[in-house]
Amino acid sequence: QQKVQTPQDVLEALLEFGRKKVNLLIISGGDGTVQAVLTVLFQMKPFVTQPQLIVLPGGTTNMIAGDVNVSGNQDKVLRRLLQLMQKSIDSGTRIQKPIIRLQIPGHDVKYGMFFGAAGISQGIQYYRENMHNGSMGGFPGIFLTLVRFLWAIVLRHRKFPVSARLTVSVNGQPLQPENYMLLFVSTLGQLFWGLCPFWGKGSGPLLFTAVRARPRFLLRLLPFLARGRKLGSATEENGYYSYNTEQIELYTGDSVALDGEIYTPRTADEPILLQCGGHVTFIRL
Repeated sequence: QQKVQTPQDVLEALLEFGRKKVNLLIISGGDGTVQAVLTVLFQMKPFVTQPQLIVLPGGTTNMIAGDVNVSGNQDKVLRRLLQLMQKSIDSGTRIQKPIIRLQIPGHDVKYGMFFGAAGISQGIQYYRENMHNGSMGGFPGIFLTLVRFLWAIVLRHRKFPVSARLTVSVNGQPLQPENYMLLFVSTLGQLFWGLCPFWGKGSGPLLFTAVRARPRFLLRLLPFLARGRKLGSATEENGYYSYNTEQIELYTGDSVALDGEIYTPRTADEPILLQCGGHVTFIRL
């Protein structure tokens, strides 16, 4: 057992576990902690054979735990884990997930499961600066940040811009440079509250969705698209994009986010590159 607080702590712990030939990692932490573990596993490769992972929801945001595990708070999930270990860990359900490999100009390569730009990264920054360390941290702050975001969209409030100019290429096919309200890429089956805002076709491991600034019919379409249900008016001409893809290139000088962590590109002249970095096996309790 190792308590970690920094990426260096994570690296040292996993190097030690690798020397001991550990084959199962139990991660108690939020999405940022899981991202730090995945980055070491795939970038530094401290294990001869990749260990299986169990994720307990122990952070501010727990989208990864919510997708690869059953619902419930950490205490309930931990009790289920103890019950499972008393039987046999082999009786747990195994699910294999692709992992995003993210290369940002000026930063080391990162590995994670949810990438966001435009309104996504802006919302995360707002939450961190105004909610995270106060009484509105956790779920209440996340909920209020989402309400603020939707309010700014509906009223087109100039004080709270929720778009960014992005140049995007999906599988080598460029999209029209636009101001995008939302852009995110994930390998998770669902996001917060069971949302699954992906309706693209194809077999690519990266699920990509983007919404242009000021799209047509947004209020009518949003409840359906958030559940992955595409209606006839959710077209690219109206500002809605969704693909299952192998690779995405993105040019922007604005900050982006991976699993809740914010990164600012060194330059907008070099691409942010997203690819599938491999697969990892999770045990679902």
